[in-house]
Amino acid sequence: MEFSKKDFYGIAVKERKQVQITIDQDCNVPDTKPDVEKMIQTKGIVTIQETEMMVDRIRLKGEFHFQGLYGTNDPRTFLESLDYALPFEEYIHIDGVVPADYVKVQYHVDDINTVLINSRKLSIRVLLMFTLQINEEMKEEVIVDIYNEGVSTLKKEIQVTDLVVSKKDIARMKEELVLPANKSNIYQILWSQIDMENLQGRLADHTIEIHGTMHVFLLYLGEDEQVPVQYARWEVPIHTEIECQECIPGMVGRIGIIPGNQQLEVRPDTDGEERLISVDMALDCDIKIYEDQVLSYVDDGYTMKAKLVPEYKMFDFETLIGKNQAVMRDSKRFAIQQEPGKLLQILTVKGSCSVDDIEVTDQGLKVEGVWMADVLYLSTEDQMPVMSDSYMEPFTFFVEAKGLTKKDDYQLDVQLDQVTGNPVEGDEIEIKVSILFDFISFHKKQQRVMVDMKEEKLDYQAIQNIPGIVGYIVKEGDTLWSIAKKYFTTVESIQEQNEGVEEVKPGDKLLIVKEIMTIAKDL
Repeated sequence: MEFSKKDFYGIAVKERKQVQITIDQDCNVPDTKPDVEKMIQTKGIVTIQETEMMVDRIRLKGEFHFQGLYGTNDPRTFLESLDYALPFEEYIHIDGVVPADYVKVQYHVDDINTVLINSRKLSIRVLLMFTLQINEEMKEEVIVDIYNEGVSTLKKEIQVTDLVVSKKDIARMKEELVLPANKSNIYQILWSQIDMENLQGRLADHTIEIHGTMHVFLLYLGEDEQVPVQYARWEVPIHTEIECQECIPGMVGRIGIIPGNQQLEVRPDTDGEERLISVDMALDCDIKIYEDQVLSYVDDGYTMKAKLVPEYKMFDFETLIGKNQAVMRDSKRFAIQQEPGKLLQILTVKGSCSVDDIEVTDQGLKVEGVWMADVLYLSTEDQMPVMSDSYMEPFTFFVEAKGLTKKDDYQLDVQLDQVTGNPVEGDEIEIKVSILFDFISFHKKQQRVMVDMKEEKLDYQAIQNIPGIVGYIVKEGDTLWSIAKKYFTTVESIQEQNEGVEEVKPGDKLLIVKEIMTIAKDL
C-alpha cells in the first residue's frame, strides 16, 4: 500500500531521584595568606562539567567552588579570604536509564562545614543534595495518509503538548560598577556577594529576554589606614538576551536560570585610581519551550477490493494542564547569637531554601521545606569586628494546581528569590524572605496509533452473508463511517439513500444498501 508517515514525538518523566554527595578534603592555606584565626563565613557554587547517561546509571562530574572569609591574627586588616576548587565525580544508579534519556539536574548545598586542623590547614566537608529528573522521549512513526484508490479512511486528531526546545545555554552579563565618592580606593577584595532577584526569562521573536535585578556587595581593604576594611553595595537592573531561533510568542516557555561562574576585577579609572569594578557573570539557563499541536492521523481504513489489516501501537504523550508562579513571603525574628560585642550594622544577608517533601492534595501541591539565612554584620568587638550568624525556619506552602491528580506529571522549581535582614529591639534580628515556586503540569495520556497496514484477500463468504438491504437503528458510538464499513458500503451511499444525512445519533433509522459491483466483478 502507498501511505505517508510522520514522526509523532512525546516526552514523559521516567524517574525522579534525590542523592546526597559528600565532598571531604583537607586544604592548605596559601603561603601568601596569613594564619587562620577563625572562619567567619563560607559559601560555594556547583559547576557541573559533564553529565553522562549510561545504562542504569548516570555519571556526574564537576567542581564545588568554595569561598571562605576568615579572621586573622593581623591587627591591621583582621580579615582574609580563601578560594578552593573541590572536584567530584559520582556514579548514580537508576534502574531503567538509557543513554538516549535526558536528565535535568538541580542541586542544593545542604551544609558546608570547616574544621581548623591548625592555623595553616583546614578540613572542608560539603554536603550536596542533587535532584535528578530523567525524561524519556517517545517517538512513533504514524500513518497520516493512505493514497490507494478506493480506500476509505477514518482520521482522528489528538492534542499534544510538544517539547519544541530542550537545551542548555549560558547568558553572559558584563557590568562596570563605580565606587561611591565617599569610599576609599580598593586595595584588595576580601569578600563579595552577588544575588539575583526576580530573575525571569520571557519568549520573544527568536530570542529569550532575561530580566531581573542584580545586588552586589563588596567587602574590601581600602587605602584609608584609619578605616582599612570598607564595604559598598550596588543594585543593577538586568536585561540580556539569548538567541533561540525556534521560539516565538505564544509558545509556553519554562526557563530555569541559575547564577553560574562570576568574576570581579578591580580596574583603574581615568585618574588611575582603583575605583572601577568589572563584574562578569554567567547565567546557566535550562530552556524548555512547549507548543500545543493538533496531530492528525489515520485510525482505520477499508476498501471494496481487499481486506485491510492495520497494525497499532500505543503512543504515550502529555497535554499541558497549566503553568503558574507563586510567591511565599515569610518573616521571622531570631535572637542574635553574639560573641563579645554588640551588633552595629548588618552588612549583607545571603539565603537559600530546600524542599523536603512534595505532596499532591485536593488543594494543590503541598510543599514542605526549610529556608536558611546567613547574616554578615559589624560588631563592637575590637578583635573581630566582622561576624556571622546563621538561621533557619521550616515552611509549608500550597501551590495552586487545578486539575492535577497523582497520576499526572508536574515539575516544580523552588528558589529563594529575596532575603533581607533588619535589627529590631533587643538582641533580635528580623529576617524576611520571598520564595518563588515555578510550576508546570501535564496530563499523561495514551492513544492508539496506526503504524502499518497490510492487504489480504477479501472474505467473500462473509461479505455474502451481509444483507443486501438493511433497515438499521443507530446505536451509541456509531458514526456514518463505522456503519458503512460494517455493511460493506460507503458513507456517500448511506447519505444518498437517507436524504443526505450528515450526522447520526442513537435511535436514528437508516436504510443501508450493500455495495455489490466490486464483488460481482471479482466473482
